[in-house]
Amino acid sequence: MRMPKLAALTLSLLLGTAAQAATPPTLAVSTIDHVGMNVPDIDAATRFFTDLMGAKVISDMQPGSIPDQWKAQFRWHASSDLQRFVMLQLQGGAKLELFQYRGTEINHQQPHGDDAGASHIALKTDDIDGSLALLKGRGVTILNEPITNPDGIRWFYFQTPWGAQVELVALPKA
Repeated sequence: MRMPKLAALTLSLLLGTAAQAATPPTLAVSTIDHVGMNVPDIDAATRFFTDLMGAKVISDMQPGSIPDQWKAQFRWHASSDLQRFVMLQLQGGAKLELFQYRGTEINHQQPHGDDAGASHIALKTDDIDGSLALLKGRGVTILNEPITNPDGIRWFYFQTPWGAQVELVALPKA
């Protein structure tokens, strides 16, 4: 049995509208503004990123005492105090926010790379081989030699002096 064209069109529009109505709204986000990283020594971490990557300090704050309500809301240890946080601007626009906390309950050990809560940041470079040579020349711990994916993307990981992992990624040249 053939359905007239107008009826088929009406049915497809109704089904499409019903499917759209059933789709829940999503957040309107477009890009990452910054990545936050807890560090044991904020002066040393700031020097690491400014000396190694040319990052610029765009804010440096010492917030003072943190209210207990905030500690509960953000799942911080009761003994914790946020000593200082620094926002760095990397070349190309990405930002990195460094936090230094103090407190008797704080674990100062980095999680293993496969532990829940472990993370890394990935930064883009146009010169992965030059970046690798520069890092090696500065005695930075390299976790792997560059790997080339089937799509031509090249990447490797290195470690900050306090044990955080950073990935450098190079897209294939056009």
